[in-house]
Amino acid sequence: MIVRNLNDAESAGRRVQSPSSESVRLLLAEDGMGFSLNVTTLKPGVEVRMRYHSHLEAVYCVAGQGSIEDEVSGAVHPIAPGTLYALDRHDAHVLRSETELELLCVFNPALVGTETRDASGGYPLLDPSA
Repeated sequence: MIVRNLNDAESAGRRVQSPSSESVRLLLAEDGMGFSLNVTTLKPGVEVRMRYHSHLEAVYCVAGQGSIEDEVSGAVHPIAPGTLYALDRHDAHVLRSETELELLCVFNPALVGTETRDASGGYPLLDPSA
């Protein structure tokens, strides 16, 4: 059984920051669950282009307001508490925050924990045993 507190995970080096967001990685590849679980906070007024070539991601909005745009279709979907979106086809997308967004993110395969977005806006596939 794994029991982990958000504050404890943050102080244990599982917090990754970027200019637009902060992510606390609660579950990682080393935890052996087959997926990772992050609490990500996006700053207000941010626009981030992303495409995860190596990962699938499901995101649940806990707090805040924003939108996600499918770059292929151009469809824009509002994001508010209770909204889930799943990037099940390695979808190229633009995430926009109107207010601070608090998001619960699940990645498959699991993140190692040190990943930061690359030039494509996604995470590289890292070897958990390295």
